[in-house]
Amino acid sequence: MRSRFGLRSRLRSLASSVVAATVGLVGAPAVLAAPAVLAAPAATGLQLSSASFSLKWSAGPFADTGEPIAEGSPMVANLDTSGPSVVVGDRAGYLYAFHIADGTPVAGWPVDAGAPVDSTPSVAATPSGTEVFVGTGNAYFPNSGGYQAFAADGARLWSQRIADPVTDYAPSAGVQASLAVATLQGQTAVFAGALGQMSSALSATTGVPLKGWPFFSADSTFSTAATADLYGTGRTDLVVGGASTAGRALGQIYPQGGHLRILNSEGGLICHYDTDQEVDSSPAVGAFLAGGATGIVTGTGQYWPGAADTDTVEAFDTQCHRVWSTRLDGVTSSSPALADVLGDGALQVVEGTDLGSGGGSVWVLDAASGRPLWHTAVSGRVIGSVVTADLTGGGYQDLVVPTTFGTDIVDGRSGAVVAVLSPAGFQNAPLVTDDPDGAVGLTIAGYDGNNDGVVYHYEIAGSNGAEAVGAGSWPMFHHDPQLSGVAGAPPLAPVPPCEVPVAAGPGYHLVASDGGVFSFGPPFCGSTGGVRLNQPVVGGAVAPSTGGYWMVARDGGVFSFGGASFHGSTGNIALRQPMVGMAATPDGQGYWLVAADGGVFAFGDAGFDGSAGSYPLTRPAVGMAATADGRGYWIATADGGVFTFGDAVFQGSAGSAHLSAPVVALAEDPATGGYWLAGADGGVFAFGAPFFGSTGGLTLSSPIVGITPTEDGGGYWLVAADGGVFAFGDAGFHGSTGGVALSRPVVALLGTEG
Repeated sequence: MRSRFGLRSRLRSLASSVVAATVGLVGAPAVLAAPAVLAAPAATGLQLSSASFSLKWSAGPFADTGEPIAEGSPMVANLDTSGPSVVVGDRAGYLYAFHIADGTPVAGWPVDAGAPVDSTPSVAATPSGTEVFVGTGNAYFPNSGGYQAFAADGARLWSQRIADPVTDYAPSAGVQASLAVATLQGQTAVFAGALGQMSSALSATTGVPLKGWPFFSADSTFSTAATADLYGTGRTDLVVGGASTAGRALGQIYPQGGHLRILNSEGGLICHYDTDQEVDSSPAVGAFLAGGATGIVTGTGQYWPGAADTDTVEAFDTQCHRVWSTRLDGVTSSSPALADVLGDGALQVVEGTDLGSGGGSVWVLDAASGRPLWHTAVSGRVIGSVVTADLTGGGYQDLVVPTTFGTDIVDGRSGAVVAVLSPAGFQNAPLVTDDPDGAVGLTIAGYDGNNDGVVYHYEIAGSNGAEAVGAGSWPMFHHDPQLSGVAGAPPLAPVPPCEVPVAAGPGYHLVASDGGVFSFGPPFCGSTGGVRLNQPVVGGAVAPSTGGYWMVARDGGVFSFGGASFHGSTGNIALRQPMVGMAATPDGQGYWLVAADGGVFAFGDAGFDGSAGSYPLTRPAVGMAATADGRGYWIATADGGVFTFGDAVFQGSAGSAHLSAPVVALAEDPATGGYWLAGADGGVFAFGAPFFGSTGGLTLSSPIVGITPTEDGGGYWLVAADGGVFAFGDAGFHGSTGGVALSRPVVALLGTEG
């Protein structure tokens, strides 16, 4: 069982090299001279300079010397009847709230969160009123804090800590990532990864983890998730970055580096992409790829020396395929913005870079291709995220760039630095607001020369606040108070139903021996029910990250439907024994076929790790299952024997047991790395996996022919030859053909999600 391999020391190293050292570097922020006024290219609109920004109010310095406001950004919230307020936390563990109109403290605030706050507060309206959510604990103090919620009057509503598995020898409960708010499982919820090995989605009203959560993320998460219906299914999906230390856990081998993951609302993995550098940056989502397709863009991090993905911005499609990667001039751990910087109606990617002692830059990239459009040096290192707003009324976005020596205002079209506000150092994102008086407001929060927390609120005379934060803007960290990370326009386009990754929607398909398919929940993508087959269908598999499914016939012929690509078959090979089943690789780009003699045939990106074809089997093979990382597989035989190949771990078998009925199928448990065997009488044998129930004590009208796990391993389905479906654990019952007169028996259930 993989633990975190000394990740606590890694966290402290990261904190000291990036955060603490930065605080030290800016112990005495330089007072930079205002640059010359540079005219914006637009023919109309305000002409900005440092003199355009008037300080309306300030707060601090606070009594938090050495533990000031750092990576947590200021956020807007409506807490009382006095208009909008700004909420921000510091490393001393306090959350402050000030009215935007005049800077007066909101009644009941500040509040003591009890642990450092390096996350950005998120805000949601619930039946009980406005709530503020925050992650507490950070890389300095990974064992303190957790998930917390506060009422508008500052009262603590709930606090939740998610425990790491007992196998983690250095457990951490702190949450440095910010809590994104979304509708999950029909209710308002919050989601964030933690500094330990788990990530969780919680009820916004109670703090109780939702069904299917927590998710085993295996390593620390600093990235704040983007939340969006990526596939047009009516369900919210979660896009999050993370770190990865080389090792093994729960039957899966993790590489050194990081990853981008898309999770479904019940804690299931839809798809992932492994990078060789950790992804500390928070992904942004928008309709920016070719043809208006939905894309995901993120920076990376800097922990792993020499990693190829260091200093890059990466773009992905909704199947976790990398579309482009662009190398910049420094570390890209700050989170990108998606905004109409050029005023042309399209989205551009805005990313700040950290050059260490060399300062920092801000870059604007063409979002569809990653091609740099312009970049410019700014007054210091860029650790916090850049935000955008139409500050001048010029019809395009200007950039507000936080640096360790001030806040730079950069013209979006020309890239010219037109103003520098430099009373403090900043490692977070600024906040642009439509102020109560109608002007553009700018709140910046950081630390002064004594490392005390400070907040400053500016306004731009003669500006239009509503226009500034309108269409095409990215006015705060992760776009909005819910931290959705989604560009407001253009809208996300749905994915064709049969190209939706299987874990993005609940349900399953039943497959009959004539190739007929009965879909319950997911879309019907085709069948061979009307085709004359040389041999009957014996099994099938869903294509995990591409959508669609395959079926395999007794002669090894493979039939592909929807987004499942054909990678080859044995249909034209004289087999010694007939095929009995198949399994898919995790990315859906390959599959294995297994014959009754244990012979294995690999196609696409499926690796051949051996077979039981040369073993003297006492009973025929009945099926196979792949490990979670696709680097191995198990084969089961009718007498309950289990054979392991590649990284599949042997955890026991029923080979020596007296069985009342033959074993007919094997399924892998993605949550533990164990597996289940199912007998024809519905008996279930669990090895290294939890037992959720069986039909062994029922009188069945037809024998069981298959067992299929839910995507998160929290349950399984059994399916009988008459199409009867039996659900256990978190597997949901979505329908069956148990009461339908079938022309051919059902041979498999292809599950998508519980």
